[in-house]
Amino acid sequence: MGIPWLWALKAIPWDTILANAPSIMRSADALVSKTMVRPDAASRNDVQALADRIAVLEQRDSETAELLRGVNAQVAALTTAGEVLEARARWLLVVAIAASVISALACGIALLAR
Repeated sequence: MGIPWLWALKAIPWDTILANAPSIMRSADALVSKTMVRPDAASRNDVQALADRIAVLEQRDSETAELLRGVNAQVAALTTAGEVLEARARWLLVVAIAASVISALACGIALLAR
């Protein structure tokens, strides 16, 4: 049984790729040269478009900050509620232990009174 990636390498038509390598390289060079070209002077429309985009991003940041403040307040309220519930659970544990002790004593007294 062969290695799966070795089978994948055998399935690739290497002769076709090597035959078309020069045209692939020319296309890649053309693509790279198109992406590397930067205009020297930005037009006024480009600057205005960037300014508008920055304004939208600042608005989103402001909305996100407000949302995080609300989430923070909710987390603080949940934390406080959790602390209150923890204190109540502790008191209920103490009451349950006391009730168990009292019931054990009552059973012991009932057995001795017989």
